[in-house]
Amino acid sequence: MIYLDSRYVDGLLYKAQDSRSKKYQVSVFREFPTELANYFLYTWVETDRLDTLANRFLGNPNLWWRIMDFNPDIIDPATIEPGTLLRIPNE
Repeated sequence: MIYLDSRYVDGLLYKAQDSRSKKYQVSVFREFPTELANYFLYTWVETDRLDTLANRFLGNPNLWWRIMDFNPDIIDPATIEPGTLLRIPNE
């Protein structure tokens, strides 16, 4: 379910049926920033978490999704390897 205050509310929904189970899976496609934005590079270390980085650099741990939007190549934040360069938006 996508709530009206979700950043995905205007996203493109895709509905697919599993041919074996006949169950449907609904996905929403993430939309990424299209405007030019300033960012800096940060090297991920083993103890990092997106919420603590968001709090440190953006002033709010709930803004972790902004870091994800600037790094569309990262699908799952739990799989970020130490040494990965992240783009961190400048506020």
